[in-house]
Amino acid sequence: MALADSARAIGAVTSALVKRLGTRTGINVTAGRPETGTGNGQQLNLFLYETSYDPFLKNHPLDEGQKPPLWLVLKYLMTPFDELGDSDTPQAHETLGAGLHALHQPDLLEVDVLDPADAQALSDNPEELQITFDEAPVELLSKLMQGSDESYRLSAAFQVRPVMIASSAPPAYSLLVGVDYTVAPPAPFGDGAVVDVIPSMGASIEEISPTGFELDEEVTIYGTDLHLSGLSVKLGAMELPVTMQQ
Repeated sequence: MALADSARAIGAVTSALVKRLGTRTGINVTAGRPETGTGNGQQLNLFLYETSYDPFLKNHPLDEGQKPPLWLVLKYLMTPFDELGDSDTPQAHETLGAGLHALHQPDLLEVDVLDPADAQALSDNPEELQITFDEAPVELLSKLMQGSDESYRLSAAFQVRPVMIASSAPPAYSLLVGVDYTVAPPAPFGDGAVVDVIPSMGASIEEISPTGFELDEEVTIYGTDLHLSGLSVKLGAMELPVTMQQ
């Protein structure tokens, strides 16, 4: 699953909240501006009224060398409706309490129970999605609901963070050979690339004997891992022939 799927993360979070509330409360859940209820039974409405950048992760990349993703905080308003579509009745208040209870325990948003497309959009999110409750003062509700007494409805506010939207561009650092980085997690192409690895820091010279020599004289070089194949010796710009290794 490519990081490009995270472009659908905002919608996937809303879908996850709708599914969680509906499953745990048995109440019809809708998403959109909280204007009127359907009048066809109890209802909870979710309204995404603000997106902001997470200040704690704003410039935090997934890996060093990658462009940091967008780390978002999604702020929602949850509005209850009773069977007749009203929000200021005891039944509506019970509906709101049921919704708060469904969000409160646990306060992590599960993604493994979502539809495949929504789960795919959130699967690369490295942090668990946390639900926290916000204040919902009269000023906020009046502003969001146009300020008229007729449209004012008691609601609860909460947020989900951190929601990641990441670039699908490859990182700036060198990548491993034989690995497909267009999928998540990265996987080898076929059988991958096999490279022999020797547990060594490489060949090193410790002593040259004799320290002075003439042209065509034999020189012995002592050191570490000089028995490895393919070694050559250079003296300045001149490469010396290797006659024996041990």
